[in-house]
Order: sequence, then C-alpha cells, then structure tokens
Amino acid sequence: MTSATPEERANGLVTLFLDDRIEKANEPPGLREAIVDRLVGQVDDIGKRSQEQVNYLRSPSAQRIPNAYLADEEVVENELQACAAGIRTARALEGVLSDPRRFEHILAQRLAPNMRWALRSEASRVPRPPTRASVLDWSLTPVPWVEDDAEWPPAGGVALANVRQLTGADGEPARVSEEPYQGWVQLGMLERQATLATRYPDVPARQILIATGLEACDGPPPVNSMPLSSAAPDPWAVRYEHIAPRLDAENARIAISSARGPLASLIDYEGQPGSPARERGVGLEPFTLIPRIEVIALLGLRPEAPALRHVLVDDNGAAIVGRQWRGFLIHDGNYSPLEPAIHGADLLLRPDLYGTLVNTAGKDRLTLGMTVHHFEHAPSLSAPKGED
Repeated sequence: MTSATPEERANGLVTLFLDDRIEKANEPPGLREAIVDRLVGQVDDIGKRSQEQVNYLRSPSAQRIPNAYLADEEVVENELQACAAGIRTARALEGVLSDPRRFEHILAQRLAPNMRWALRSEASRVPRPPTRASVLDWSLTPVPWVEDDAEWPPAGGVALANVRQLTGADGEPARVSEEPYQGWVQLGMLERQATLATRYPDVPARQILIATGLEACDGPPPVNSMPLSSAAPDPWAVRYEHIAPRLDAENARIAISSARGPLASLIDYEGQPGSPARERGVGLEPFTLIPRIEVIALLGLRPEAPALRHVLVDDNGAAIVGRQWRGFLIHDGNYSPLEPAIHGADLLLRPDLYGTLVNTAGKDRLTLGMTVHHFEHAPSLSAPKGED
C-alpha cells in the first residue's frame, strides 16, 4: 500500500478542518487550491509537530487523542486566513469589483473560525450546583473511582433505573437554592459521571447518566424516551422570529397547550458552520440545554445583547439561563493531563414566567420526566496499562 502524497495529505487537512466554512463561502475561486499549495511543503513538519505534541500529552500506551489545540489545526487555520486576505485583491485583478466593506464583512462571517459557541459555553460555566430533584440527592456524591470503596452501583441509581416519570411531591420541578437565581425553576438537567478503565489497578470504567426535564403530557411518556428533546443552538444567539417567522405568542400558546413532549432540549451542534470539535482543540462542552422554541415565543424572550452567554431576556432582565459545569478530576492511569469525570448542564426559568408556562400548558399536563442509567465495563485483558 503506497503512502499518501503531500498533495493528498494537504487536501485531507483542508477537508478535515475547513470544508464546511469554504463551502459556506460558496467556494471562492482558487481559495481551496491556494491553501493546499501553501500546505504541501509543510505537511511533514505539521505531522512531526503534531505527533510530538500528542506524545507530550499522553503516555506511549494511551490511544485517545489529547483534548488540545494541535499544530495541524493551527497551521491550516493560519493558511486559510493568509489566503483569504488576498481574495478581494485577486478579484480586482480579474476585473471584478465590489463594495470593499460589505465584501470583507460577508467573507469574514463565513470564513472566520466559529469559536462563539465554545466561548458562550465557557461563559455559562458555574461551580457544580446542587439543584436537582430530591430523589437524586444521592447523585451529589461523585461516581466511585479507583481506590474509592463507595457503593457501586449506587442504591439510588438502581431504584430509579426503571422510573420514567415522577409523581406527587417528587414530580415538582426543582427550585434553585443558591444566589443569584434563588427560587428559579429548573426546566431540565443532564449530568454524566464517568470514570476511565485501568489495568493496574484493575478498575472498570463506570458511568452514571441522569436526565430530568419538565414535559407536557396527557399520559405516560413513551417507553425508552428521554425527558429532553434535541434542537439546534441558534435561539441562544438569534431571535426566534428570525428562526421561525410564522411563530408568534398565540401560535406558541396553542402549541404548548396541546403538544406532548419535553419543554427543554439537548443542543445538537451538527451542521453549525465552523463549530469546534468536541474531542480536541477549542472544543464544546459535552452537554448544553436550550428551551423549546415555542416556550421562547410564548414568553416573548430574546437573546441578551451581545449574546455572550446562554441567557434569554425580556424587558425585566434575565428570564431563562443555561448553566454548565464540570469537575472531579481523574486520570486513566497514564501520565496524561487530568480530566473531569463530571459534566453537566441545566436550564433555569424565572418564577413569574414559570407561572405563565403552567397556566398555558395546564398544571395537570406538566410532569417531571426522568431517566437514570448506570453501567460499567472492565478494561480489556489485552490492553496495555492504563488504556481504556
């Protein structure tokens, strides 16, 4: 089998890191080719530097890619910006003239690295809050790890393994006990606690996944469903009128009063141009929540300006707040950077707006949905020390 040529390797780097942005910019003539040409003579050095960085950030027996901004991504980004800077001049030399400010603005919007979602996510990060349904108090103790002799699986997780909906007093949504959101209502919450398998000592990988969410239901929710749906992140940054032009408060009221399903969603960044990779570089948090767009329209909310955090506002200030957290540092038995075992996110609603939501959906139709999963898997007998 022959190895890839420098041109093929350069093309691969451009496809990996820049494809969505160049396509969004309508493939400016010659841009992709210019970047590849500039990379061809650097691919060996890029590979060498990237491998040195990987070796520095993990032990020889580890196989996971370090969560870091590596040389390959850095150099490709630099070459994109260098080549893009000459596009307007190249067009002018071909006799194609355009308004310079407007052209540069549109091009920058389409080609600039889109770190905004990662920055909003980081700006929304808080210390791990205790806010959760009372039946989940056991989950405040982190998942047992390595020499920790705590109970596994936790009795609370076992008891809730087949529970999909809470009723009675347990079915009331959790209220925040700490400032600055004391008394606010938790619309949804998701937390994952996960450890890594190691061979010496012989410890399995363990994981607990907890999700709760307020749902509009006329009966039991579907079996094997989640109390959170899926949605794009746009409403955190774009007014709902621009996303769904035909949606207004009245249409939202009708939809919420009759619809079934979760009122909070887990964000899916798929298709967001330039979104950073989750597993490496300037990445995204694993979990981010957002309210259902009909909830936003019903309450007449909009992103704060500028949209620097996961916050929606009305004329009285902050109305819905998305929080994220991580913590409890662990390792996989290798000489690798520590990483958090706990990642979580929740969605908070101001109390007066919760009253509006209850009156619209109907108190008897609002329930607190839940899913709790726990599992573990042992390290492979053939795995080197410290590997997953």
